[in-house]
Amino acid sequence: MGVLSPRRVWSKWYFEVPLLVVGYLLFGLARAAVDRGEPAATDNALWVQRAERALHIAIEDPFNQAMLGSSAAIYLTGYFYRFSVFAVPVVLVWLYIRKRERYGRLRTALVVVMLLDLPLVWLCPEAPPRFAQPGIVDYMATYDILGGAAARVPHAGANLLAAMPSMHVAWTTWCGYAVWSALRERAPRVAWSAWGYPVLTALVVIVTGHHYVLDVLAGVALTGVAVGLTTWGRRMVARGRE
Repeated sequence: MGVLSPRRVWSKWYFEVPLLVVGYLLFGLARAAVDRGEPAATDNALWVQRAERALHIAIEDPFNQAMLGSSAAIYLTGYFYRFSVFAVPVVLVWLYIRKRERYGRLRTALVVVMLLDLPLVWLCPEAPPRFAQPGIVDYMATYDILGGAAARVPHAGANLLAAMPSMHVAWTTWCGYAVWSALRERAPRVAWSAWGYPVLTALVVIVTGHHYVLDVLAGVALTGVAVGLTTWGRRMVARGRE
């Protein structure tokens, strides 16, 4: 019997799953640890509001108000917000089982997304619209949708003042990119439709008062930078082996 290479050993699912779970838990703890407090977060939120008004993209208030007339819209968007990030493990499992040749690169890009987020959260703490913008109704808390009321209360392991960038958008953008890159050659229509998921997520995080438009754009940019760095890094490693 031949000796398994380190690459083959670490690609086994029973190594991958615990590492990813522990990594996600550590990410949450680290994000909470870099919370710099309310004054800086509020100041940054007010700056974002002014910037969006200057750019004519301040759509948070009218979009949020448009939801309040429909209980169905309130609950649909609230449930979508809570469950949207579950697409990440689903896509990871699908890649591992069906697109193993792409799994490593895409998994690494996801890890880089989270690593890049941590210094950004520390450098630019930001209170979300539901805390810092007058008129925004936090209807997930009002209706206590899947623990929405408790989500307003500061607690260990959570950073409520880390709206920039939107990780919901970053994660679902990664999902869209992963599906698109894996299927664009054999099923281009399905591949392109995958981008609808992060677009819908972007709409939901805005209407629920969790993020500003600039947070959404930052989340998309974060994923783009992570994918670019991962691709560049793999090319450098490949050249070093030549």
